Amino acid sequence: MVGQKFLLAGKGGLNITSHLTGEKLTEKYSPHGFMDAALNLFSPQQLREWLGQLGIPTYTGSSGKVFPEKGISPAQVLKAIVNSLQQRGVHIHTSHELTDFNGQMRFTFLNGNKRIEIHADYAVLALGGASWPVTGSDGKWTEMLNRYGIITLPFQPSNCGVNIGWPAQLMQFHEGKPLKNIVMQVQDVKSRGEALITGYGLEGYAVYPLVPEIRTVLNAGQPVVIRLDLKPANDREALLKRLGNATPGTRVYARCLNLDAAALALVKAFTSQKEFLDPVSFVSALKDLRLPVHSLRGLDEAISVVGGLGLESINADYSLRTFPRIYVAGEMTDWDAPTGGFLLQGCFSGGYYAANEIIRIKRQEMI
Repeated sequence: MVGQKFLLAGKGGLNITSHLTGEKLTEKYSPHGFMDAALNLFSPQQLREWLGQLGIPTYTGSSGKVFPEKGISPAQVLKAIVNSLQQRGVHIHTSHELTDFNGQMRFTFLNGNKRIEIHADYAVLALGGASWPVTGSDGKWTEMLNRYGIITLPFQPSNCGVNIGWPAQLMQFHEGKPLKNIVMQVQDVKSRGEALITGYGLEGYAVYPLVPEIRTVLNAGQPVVIRLDLKPANDREALLKRLGNATPGTRVYARCLNLDAAALALVKAFTSQKEFLDPVSFVSALKDLRLPVHSLRGLDEAISVVGGLGLESINADYSLRTFPRIYVAGEMTDWDAPTGGFLLQGCFSGGYYAANEIIRIKRQEMI
């Protein structure tokens, strides 16, 4: 089946790109500079114009995320793209596994028990990462590249949840509840938004931007602590003033500070009884609750990954240094971006850039 990961990404709404442009767009990608040329060549606006030509109008939501117009499903978007390719003579062969290639540009595929070999003038590999392996994206292609001395890096999760050791009582009564309008911080990286309390820890759009920093610190063997501000719109003095001389306790905190049960339970879980019942200590915890992170969730749950093809193995035009007629695009290369349409945009832009480079070189050869 074509586009399984694309369809999975569209569950709950296909956020296909972002409204950002220029430096505000490119700064979302790391390592800085790697994706710049591709994003400038095929920008979010150009992606939207192309989709419009395919009969897929888009709109920008209040958060700056771009979606297909309401009523258009991810399956319809995928069908429009596939139809456009096929109308231009593209043949799609499903259930074909690339098992080998060589410097003579011969590529070997397996289709069931049938071995198929083809010759190509140029090729673009878009073999995917290792996120959502149920879609067939298992990352095993790294073994094939390694045979030719091409450097690959272990896949690691990105845009994923974090494991925190919750007390049993917190999970029993508050698993699945959101923490809204919060600010989270790891080292110097801050994120604002909403997170979901899960059985293992935290998940959500306020968590994902912190994952690269968490991953870096964990890889260095250092402890990671998320600093959580449950009331970012109020400073400590304002919160204490709202409490006044009321007798401290759960009901008073809930009423005076407009706290829901999940937020109160979270503070209670990470403070002593003495601290919880002392207004100054309680407010300090409310503004700067320290949550120890044990680890990241696994590749099978990650929205995206880092790792894969090392960038030192790639030329500036996205061709392989050792096989300059073979280009690469998409999640198989070691770049990262947050959710919000940036991942899909990066894949579209990278593919367009690689194809454009092939066309440019082919034209030069014809002169």
